[in-house]
Amino acid sequence: MNQLSWARLLAALCVALLIAGCGSKGGTEQKGGATVESRDIGEQQRATDEQRAADAKRAEEERRRQEAEARRLAEEKRKADEAALRAAEQPVVKPLPSATVGEKALSDAATQLKDASGPLSKRSVYYDFDMYNIREEFQPIVEAHAKFLLEHKDVKVRVEGNCDERGSREYNLALGQRRADSIKRAMTLLGVPAKQIETVSFGAEKPKAPGHDEEAWAENRRSDIVYIGIDSPQ
Repeated sequence: MNQLSWARLLAALCVALLIAGCGSKGGTEQKGGATVESRDIGEQQRATDEQRAADAKRAEEERRRQEAEARRLAEEKRKADEAALRAAEQPVVKPLPSATVGEKALSDAATQLKDASGPLSKRSVYYDFDMYNIREEFQPIVEAHAKFLLEHKDVKVRVEGNCDERGSREYNLALGQRRADSIKRAMTLLGVPAKQIETVSFGAEKPKAPGHDEEAWAENRRSDIVYIGIDSPQ
């Protein structure tokens, strides 16, 4: 092989080595770029996962806060309802005057009870819907009859509780009984012996008004004070 051939061979080897070096460098750079890109994607995924976890934690904390607030409000309402019920079960009563019932000095119980102009002519106490506490406007009626019973120890009454047609039969019977019992409790607090008063519930079975509207229902939500042996048989 002559000198020219050796020179050409050496040049070809140099070119091959140069090409190989460049290819190796390019591959390294490509591999390094892929590594950096993969690392960036991983960091973004971790950041997204952390954000989602933080959002879920805040949502759970808010849900627990709302549940706690709802429980607090429910407990406050329960206590308020219990307080209202206790207040309703305690009739407001005032001391009876020492004077005799009414202005007329009538001779006997029957005559007093039949006096249409006297305070004893009113025998019914009316209630708000689903309630059994005695409204203030009807307290004078209860007081007048209590005073009369105190003056006539031999007279007895039957308090009849009634309801409007709404509600089940069992519920209305129970509500009517509570209404009758509220009158008896008020009278006994005014000094009337319990033995002079009996109570019964008719529920919705003894309506005073036959209609099916609020006007009729208001008439049927009542307690009637019935004098045994005078208004009705023994």
